Amino acid sequence: MSEGAESLANIHSYLYLHPSENPATSLVSPVLELNNYHTWSKSMETTLSAKNKLEFIDGSAPEPAIDDRYHSAWRRCNNMVASWIVNPVSLPIRQSIVWMNKAEDIWRDLKSRYAQGDLLRVSELQREASSIKQGDLSVTEYFTKLRIIWDELDNYRPELMCKCLNKCSCDVLPNITQRRIEDQAMQFLRGLNDQYNNVQSHILLMEPLPHITKIFSYVVQQERQLQGKIFASNANTASCTFCGKVGHNENVCFRKHGFPDSKENKPSFGKGSKTCSHCGRSGHTVDSCYRKHGFPPGFKTQAKNSNSNVNNTMTDEGRRVTAQNEQKGEKQDFHLTAQQYHTDIHYRAIFRVLRYLK
Repeated sequence: MSEGAESLANIHSYLYLHPSENPATSLVSPVLELNNYHTWSKSMETTLSAKNKLEFIDGSAPEPAIDDRYHSAWRRCNNMVASWIVNPVSLPIRQSIVWMNKAEDIWRDLKSRYAQGDLLRVSELQREASSIKQGDLSVTEYFTKLRIIWDELDNYRPELMCKCLNKCSCDVLPNITQRRIEDQAMQFLRGLNDQYNNVQSHILLMEPLPHITKIFSYVVQQERQLQGKIFASNANTASCTFCGKVGHNENVCFRKHGFPDSKENKPSFGKGSKTCSHCGRSGHTVDSCYRKHGFPPGFKTQAKNSNSNVNNTMTDEGRRVTAQNEQKGEKQDFHLTAQQYHTDIHYRAIFRVLRYLK
């Protein structure tokens, strides 16, 4: 294989083109408009660098002579890069660069037209970063808006790099970096809501100030604590739309879904929603209504082996009292008289003696 063929087959060469490369591909988005050149150019430079084609726009890969063996390969790569630049450009701008042949010329023309006015843009970004407030935004959303502004400012004014031949012994560059961190920290902290005053004071007492990402982590932790307190407070002050009581919501309302059974520790769902069609009271139906069918002797203290005569006597008496109350239009609870109570006790004593004699 010849030396030229070996160079073109080398994947590390800027003249190498992968078979899958397509000139119709749009490498970045959104497309270039009149006011987004810097973000667009940054994305395009990153993509071309990843494809090892940055040399075709920075001038480090000049066009070889026509009779050079690499000329055809260079022209093929140049046309590919030119297509990649033209595709993600809005139509009005594209019409002004479509007839240019070299990718380097297209790149320089766009830069000369749309990269001007950096000082005005820097001033606008600095004013926007100083005036932005959190408001109704979450801490993450607020920090993201600031971070976008800071990244664009860094693109206009990148950090200074020491170019001394010997190792620099002064602390000028670290101090400049620390001042940038302090500026970002103050812009971020001053725009927070008043509920973060405690964490602001804690951060400002640190010497030196931590990196902005660490400060963001502190504030996010404070936000989570505040959200937990608000959630607990809302749970305590919640009002049920079914019963109107405070301290719970409709999903766990016992009056709607039934009260829990104290004996079996199980909820008796549906009990609280029953209504008797005879007496109008809740908690039972007409099939088990005492006011219609009679009250049991002793109510809940009735023995399991009570005599049927006692039941009949108490039931008849209960029916008579119920009928009298219904005629009067009364809906008061039924109570045993003293005579009925002593009669019931007397019969129970006799039944115990009879069971003992058997």
